[in-house]
This record gives sequence, C-alpha cells and structure tokens, in this order.
Amino acid sequence: PTPRGGRLHTRCLTSGALGIMGEAITPEGFRADGRRVHEPRSVHCCVGSDGRCEADGYAVFELGSTKAVAYVYGPMEAKVRSQSLHDRATLSCVLSTAAFATPARMFRSRGDRQNQERSMWIQQTFESAIVLEQYPRSQIRLFIQILQSEGGGVAAAINAATLALADAGIPMRDLVVACTAGMLGRKPAIDLSREEEQAGGAQILMASLTGAKKVSLLEVESKVPEGQFPQLYDMALAGCGAIAEIGR
Repeated sequence: PTPRGGRLHTRCLTSGALGIMGEAITPEGFRADGRRVHEPRSVHCCVGSDGRCEADGYAVFELGSTKAVAYVYGPMEAKVRSQSLHDRATLSCVLSTAAFATPARMFRSRGDRQNQERSMWIQQTFESAIVLEQYPRSQIRLFIQILQSEGGGVAAAINAATLALADAGIPMRDLVVACTAGMLGRKPAIDLSREEEQAGGAQILMASLTGAKKVSLLEVESKVPEGQFPQLYDMALAGCGAIAEIGR
C-alpha cells in the first residue's frame, strides 16, 4: 500500500531518554503500566448524543486515559456554492486540543500549525474512506477535540471520527482505525503512553482500513534507525487490528 504523509521529524535523544528506554520493558516482558508490547490500553466508546447536541453524528473514544470527542455535521448543502463539487461531497476537518488536555496546560487554537497539519492528515484519510460520490454538491464537516492526551491523541481522534461518521449514517468503504507504535529499547510496542512517547524512541502513527488491511495514513513521528521500520510497521498494523477487534 502507498501511505499518505511520509513526513519525517527528527529528535535528539538525551542520555536521560536513553536510560528511560532501556528500562521500558522488564525482563519478564512487561511495560511500566503492566502491558505487554502487543497489548493496547483499555478502550471505551460512546456513540450518539441522545439529542444533547445538534450534530448529526457524535462519538467519544477513550484509549486508556486519552480521550477524544468527534462531531459530524452533514451531509448538508454547501454554504458556498463555488466551493462545492458537482460529482461528490466535500469534506472538511478541524482538530483542536483542549488547554487542559496535557499536564503542561498548553493552549492550542484551531489555527495552530500543528493542529492544521494533523487536520489535513485526518481529512485526507477519510476522503479515501467515505463514499463521497453519494452526496454531490454537498459538504460534510468534521470537528474533533482531544480532551485528554496521555499518549496517542491523534490516533484516538481518528477513532472517534470513525465512530461519529458511522453514527451520522455516512457510508464508508471500510472503517478507519488508528494506532501508534514505537521502539521501547530494542522491542517494538503498540499504543504508546505519554511517558513512552517522551522516552525518545522511534515511533509512527498508522491508520488502516480494517477490512482490507490497507494503510491509509502513515506518519513517521521521529527518526527511525535502519532496520527498525519493518518492525514498527507490522506492530502498528497489528495494533490497528487489535483496537478494531476490541471495538467490535
């Protein structure tokens, strides 16, 4: 499959980070939070607002302590006719992060550059999954907010969006599921916690179409040493499958 994205961001590893990585997995094969390398955190989902909001689709997705909420509006008539397409619907996506989502309490606006880039990733991912041809001259608006970010915030956002689109009754060719993977010492692991992400090892974000097992998004979050990418790719794909199975 041809992954989207492909951006490469490098980070320098400090001696402290390397020390954390070396202690990330016990001799018995357990991570700091008690999981094994192939185990995701607990998954909790809530679909449908029961009339509490005006959105056509609503969902909350929790991955451990990470929490994201998604709202879908549409399909609806395009407000600006010149921006509509005669043969399919247009999709817009806005991702934001709550100021209280991380311990640092950093405020990120919708116009923040990082959120804009990630919004584009998510929009492109779902443009390939949604059957947009069924709604010509229409628009679908997707809003996602990360309420708590304890690792894998963008993955949780994508999973919340999938559930919200399904709640809105918008047809998709396949369900999109996302998961992270990273190197903990010399071993690849799925669904990194915030502490594991900050340890400085190589890590990737993947979204896949669960039925076809086709990768629709692959983002390399840090420099990947030679020989480690195939391990991370296989582990992330397995993680998407594990989360999809739990979601069923």
